[in-house]
Amino acid sequence: MTHDIKFENWYILPPPPVVARQYDNLSCTLNVVGDLPDGYTWDMLVKCGGNMDIIRLSPTETGVGVTLTAQQLALAGDYSMQLRGTQGDVVQHTNVITLVIPESISGASQWPDVPSEFTQLEQRISEIASHPPIPGDDGFWKIWNPDDDQYEPSEFPLPSGSGGGFPYKLGETLKVVGVNTLEVNTTDAVEQDNTLPITSAAVHTTVGNIEILLGTI
Repeated sequence: MTHDIKFENWYILPPPPVVARQYDNLSCTLNVVGDLPDGYTWDMLVKCGGNMDIIRLSPTETGVGVTLTAQQLALAGDYSMQLRGTQGDVVQHTNVITLVIPESISGASQWPDVPSEFTQLEQRISEIASHPPIPGDDGFWKIWNPDDDQYEPSEFPLPSGSGGGFPYKLGETLKVVGVNTLEVNTTDAVEQDNTLPITSAAVHTTVGNIEILLGTI
């Protein structure tokens, strides 16, 4: 379930006080909506008792937000939350709001040993590493965006001479399928002037026709 936190001129209004319960996992999304200034990185500062956490917020369709994990909800009680925006050396905070996380009977999660933003950053780096850059048709590399789960154009040019797209000149018998899959260009027809490799299905059909022809002799 998504709960909106309304932002206006560095002041935030809380959603209903109970948005989740202790040990809830990936079932509650906090979404900050409103006239958010451009160019800022957003973090939610969280305090419960004497425990602190910093949660990095990611872009959403209507603002910035995060889906809370059981580790981030490992304690029951009052959660004080404050939105922080960072733009280079400029740092600005909103007011503090309070949400209530009621106690659950059982659960095994513990409050994060390190701020959540470091774990989130590690996950982003891992996801980017598993999606290496690919050549774009415009002569620039395309880079994976973990927030949108898709490749996006970058400002980094391809090596000189690649000309964008697939950086090699392909012969008639090769083709590129999708983003970067190289396949053999084949044909299903057996013809005298054909220069492409034929498929096994075409071979099977041709051999069968020859056997039929031989059977008539």
